[in-house]
Amino acid sequence: MKDKNLQYYISRFLTTYLGGERGLSENTFISYNHTFQLLIPFFHDRVKKPINKVAMEEFTADNIKAFLASLEEKGCSVSTRNQRLAAIKSFCRYVQLDSPQNLYNMQQILAIPSKKKEQPVIQYLTAEQLGMLLAKPDSSNKYGFKDLLILTLLSDTGARVSELVNIRVSDVRLGRRAQILVHGKGNKNRYVPVSSNTAKLLSLYFDNEELRNPTQMGRFLLLNRSGRQFTRAGITYILQKYTSELHEENPTGFPDKLTPHCLRHSKAMLMLQAGQNLIYIRDQLGHEHIKTTEVYARIDSKQRQDALKAANEQIKVPDPASIEYKNNPSLLDWLNKYCE
Repeated sequence: MKDKNLQYYISRFLTTYLGGERGLSENTFISYNHTFQLLIPFFHDRVKKPINKVAMEEFTADNIKAFLASLEEKGCSVSTRNQRLAAIKSFCRYVQLDSPQNLYNMQQILAIPSKKKEQPVIQYLTAEQLGMLLAKPDSSNKYGFKDLLILTLLSDTGARVSELVNIRVSDVRLGRRAQILVHGKGNKNRYVPVSSNTAKLLSLYFDNEELRNPTQMGRFLLLNRSGRQFTRAGITYILQKYTSELHEENPTGFPDKLTPHCLRHSKAMLMLQAGQNLIYIRDQLGHEHIKTTEVYARIDSKQRQDALKAANEQIKVPDPASIEYKNNPSLLDWLNKYCE
């Protein structure tokens, strides 16, 4: 029987296990696949062997720690480093089920801890700043109009950029209560309502692009200038183009850099400041746990200050000007007598 070396297990893990048995989302699969695209050449250089000659006995915790250290030396963030480790740990769990003789090595790798990272400050736009951004594209031409639609959809739906680029024409429901079917993480779908103005933009886009034809239902809603599906980088480029222009015009009133995720945060904060329940915000954003959504409540200092002010107004604290505080010698003498 042919030895089950590292190449064998990686091939089986990426094809049979991830692609078939686990049914992971496309984004997760891409992330796992990229991890091993980095890991394979690392092992080739470290053990001085082609990957098809690397035995599972050489897949050790020390080698994985060295791999993680090499990622950080190349400028990899703590978050990405932890993602790579998570993919490797998933691989180890798969190997130990098929190969008990490698159980010790796999357990040693599974024991490698994730690195703690500083919680980044959540960046979001105010309603005024968001209005400045949406007013920037020149909607009188085809490409400016599409830029406006992209920025509006990100701002109004709170969708992740990966979700936005995967929306198809058939996912959009126009009408009295317009909504979009968003395909979220872990193959979890949700219907997201859109405002009447966003619905009007979509309707105009449908007319101009002739998307009401049943033959167009399966195409992606947003296509780039080459007629292909937009990428994350393409959406980010559009956002940053207008961000840079606004920052040059008003350096103190507009940030110099924004990511599409910032518009997602902005949607959450505006919903919170409008008095929306965290449960509704969670459902809008597609968070799995309410704890993820609670971060917006913690950073909304304005709402916290308003709540404290309202609470203080309910408590009738006496006016200090009406109080005449005087020492009572007889009372003090009486107390001192019992303290001797």
